[in-house]
Amino acid sequence: ERGLNRPFLVIGENQANRNRETLVVKSTAGYADRPEAIMRELFALLLARHLGLTAPEPVLVEFPKSFDKVIPDFPVYAKLIHDSPGWSLATIHLGEDWKPWIDASLPRSLDKADIESAYCFDAMVQNSDRELENPNLLWRGDQLAVLDFDKAFAFLRMEESSAKPWRSTLVKQVLQRHCLHRHLPELKDEFILGKKIWEDFEEWRLSNPEGSVTGEIGVQLGDPDLDLPRLEVYLNKLLRDFDDFFRYLTDASRV
Repeated sequence: ERGLNRPFLVIGENQANRNRETLVVKSTAGYADRPEAIMRELFALLLARHLGLTAPEPVLVEFPKSFDKVIPDFPVYAKLIHDSPGWSLATIHLGEDWKPWIDASLPRSLDKADIESAYCFDAMVQNSDRELENPNLLWRGDQLAVLDFDKAFAFLRMEESSAKPWRSTLVKQVLQRHCLHRHLPELKDEFILGKKIWEDFEEWRLSNPEGSVTGEIGVQLGDPDLDLPRLEVYLNKLLRDFDDFFRYLTDASRV
């Protein structure tokens, strides 16, 4: 009901093994006038999982022909399905045992390192859509799961000519409104946020320096401008100057 993309649940069947899964679908039409957002979200989810964060597994969904006609009681979703030929993006539902993040009561079981990693990752991927009133987080026991990256890389084009784009984007993200900001540890001068994220990102990027992004996303989703070259350029800038990124992130987070 609240989702920008009007997400909905379906039972999907894996074409390879015929297993069935409950899926949270964000149809191609649901992205409306932001067709590049579907690729950005897909890549952000894949990258989060590569870097050790808990995030739902993304999958691609193809609706059976005339599927929209079997749900006449849900005209909004029927139209989204009708207007989304080909592949749409979905994630495998994590399960009912995950609880929504409520900022007023920080679960004591959560590891501070996971909170810090999720915060730093949002800064890396320019995601400003995780504020107090819209956290898009789930937790279970000592695990924290990050959801919804349809606003990831929001400043990718705006800052693509900058050698150090994070110096502007971290200000534009207004990190003080991030739902995890108040739960960060004390940021001392020598403290560097997100050390594990830093190390895991370097390992991932250096393991396949050529075509890392396009290697992750090999399926065309009907978007004429997938932003993949821009993502490659941005990630290379991060890799070359990650220490500068984290210095600015630490300074911006102290405010």
